[in-house]
Parts: sequence; structure tokens; C-alpha cells
Amino acid sequence: MKDEEARSQDRGSVVVKKRKWYEKYLPFVARSPEMQLRWLESAFRKGALSPEEIMPYIKLFMAPDGEGNLVRVRGLLHSLNGSVIEKMLGAADIYDVPDLFRCVAEPTVSQAVIAITKAPPPYEKMPEMVVDKVFQAVYDCSEELLVQAAGMMTGSAVRPAHFQEAYERFKEIKEDEKLLSALYPKAIL
Repeated sequence: MKDEEARSQDRGSVVVKKRKWYEKYLPFVARSPEMQLRWLESAFRKGALSPEEIMPYIKLFMAPDGEGNLVRVRGLLHSLNGSVIEKMLGAADIYDVPDLFRCVAEPTVSQAVIAITKAPPPYEKMPEMVVDKVFQAVYDCSEELLVQAAGMMTGSAVRPAHFQEAYERFKEIKEDEKLLSALYPKAIL
């Protein structure tokens, strides 16, 4: 009796681990969030698609239902290793990077460097605001992390053209916020 239960449990665990035949043919948007993440991870592992080709899939993965989605994505990204997260940050659109970076459980300096070196598209009417959102996402995780990542980029030859000016502007904004909060401690910034 116990042997039969053990075998049925073994068979049950095999069925759970084995993918169903139709999962391969499901469109990305019809998949569960876990399946979408598994697909993204396998796409990065195989290297069959370029970052530009993967970008829309990351946008779809990050898209649904606001703050509840960020909690779900945070839980799902916790299981990934750092290199896959770096590839996701590298392939993500600059508009998705702040939310994606906030979902990383323990961000590293290299992940922060990837995030802050994203350049806004040339058609963007307010590129400073888009870059500030990325800096703010890194700053929210850790002020030290932003300083370390910016320090690595300041001395780098591969620094984007917009970086230094945008970082100096962001530092001034943060200094102004600190000054205002000291002057008006009950004010909400």
C-alpha cells in the first residue's frame, strides 16, 4: 500500500515537472507569469534572440495591473540568478528599467551600472525625466549603490554622453530635497 502511494506520488511529481505538449505553442501573452519568466530565461540561455527582439516580451511581462504586478514580479525574480537579471535589465526598455530594478531583491553594482547607462530614445520630449526615474529607482534601493555605480561610470571610457550631466542634475535634485526637508520637516516631498 505504501509502495503504491510512493509510486503514485513519484509519478505525480514527474507529471508536474514535465511540460505539457501544448505549452510550447502557447503565445507569450497566454502564458502564466511563471511560464513567461521561464520562457525569458530560456531565451537568454539559448541566445537565439537579440536584446532588441526580447524587449517587447519584457514589456509584456512587466505590463499588467500596476503595484500588484510589481509584487508578483519581485517574487518571481527572486528565483533567478544575477546574470539573467543583468540580461533582462540590458534588454529592457528604459521605461521598464525603473520598475524592473525595484523588483530585484538584492541589486548589485553591475546591475545598477546597466540600469543607469540606459539612454533615452532620441524622440523622447523629456529625456531628463526618464533618466531621473532610473536614477531614482537605484537611489531608492540604496544611495551607496548609486554612488558606487556612478563612480564606476565616471572614470569609464564607455560612459554614455548623457550620463555625467544627468547624474550631476540628479545629485542637485537630491540635495535640494534634503534641504527642503530640513527646512520644512512636516512637508511631504
